[in-house]
Amino acid sequence: MSTQLKAVPQQAYIVGTPIRPGFNGQGTIDLNDYAGMTPPTFEGCTFSHFTFLDLTTVNVDTESFANLGIREDFEGDDGNRIDELEVSFENNGFETVDWPPSMDNLGEFIDGRGRTTGALNRNERWMPVAIYDRDDVSVSNTVTNGLKANLGGRPRRSASFRDIVNGGVHLVNEGELKPTVNDVNNWLKKRLELWRFFKVELITKMQQAIVEESTRDESLILRKKTNAWHAWIKRNLGLDKDARDYVLVNASSSSYQTYIQRLWCESILPAIIDGSDPVDVIFYTSHYRPSEARDGLQKSIEKLDELYDMSFSLVKSHLSNSGIDLDALLSAMGTKLDSDKPFNIIGACPQIVSDHDFESGKLVDVDGY
Repeated sequence: MSTQLKAVPQQAYIVGTPIRPGFNGQGTIDLNDYAGMTPPTFEGCTFSHFTFLDLTTVNVDTESFANLGIREDFEGDDGNRIDELEVSFENNGFETVDWPPSMDNLGEFIDGRGRTTGALNRNERWMPVAIYDRDDVSVSNTVTNGLKANLGGRPRRSASFRDIVNGGVHLVNEGELKPTVNDVNNWLKKRLELWRFFKVELITKMQQAIVEESTRDESLILRKKTNAWHAWIKRNLGLDKDARDYVLVNASSSSYQTYIQRLWCESILPAIIDGSDPVDVIFYTSHYRPSEARDGLQKSIEKLDELYDMSFSLVKSHLSNSGIDLDALLSAMGTKLDSDKPFNIIGACPQIVSDHDFESGKLVDVDGY
């Protein structure tokens, strides 16, 4: 572990241009502002220098940037955090009062993905970063450093119970942490130093959750907030939700009826009425376990088919009261009930880490989910 705690000298270590225009056209960003700050320490890393990162070179559709095993990136606080950062960038520019995002000498982020995402969402070009020389590039080192960075608070959201449990389970799945009480406790207490941030009782619950969940032999789920999936779909598939190119639906095993009924009533029926059907449907999951995700997807599709059948039964009933046999009419036209549904399920977002290829930029076929 690096023990470097000395402050950056007044003549800061800088590579490249030291000053660039600020975010939102506000002032400038001067790397010399970081002189005198104490570099955060990361396992196996030593601070090297400051530079500007060209944000056009950042690929957010990688497992590394997705923060697997480090950040529980879903609805709630994390989504609000990105929004708050964007508002801050708009009103205040990029402030240099806090240590900048940190990257290693291989171009991988150690810390600061939230600020980077906020900057990318605003189409900013240059962002200050701190570069570290990194000796250990193992998954264990990446996850441990990422979680430790998120335990410090401002300008980050602190790592949560679920973040830490996900990180431990991910390391077990990768073969870099044994699912034993002693090994997990050593990681939690010695490497993450959780005693500085959490009560002993909560650390014990984290240890128990990691050991219990890792024995299920289930993959990690890449959970992202809805807006993040919309952005992924637009980048990789060229589809725009604002143009009604598709409808994104949460395939929840507990709330599937609500979500599918909403899809049918708010999207599919209006499309039938105005002649814009079929509606392209994309599913994603908010579950933690692959078994729950698959169950939710199956139930969602079955419910969608059920609503389709029920709607046609209603039409058939009304036509029958008027002396019209819908089945005979369809037969005479050379078609059948299931031949032209008002919706297409074009796939599901890639989220099961062991089975789906997130970096391919492609949806997963629901039949092979």
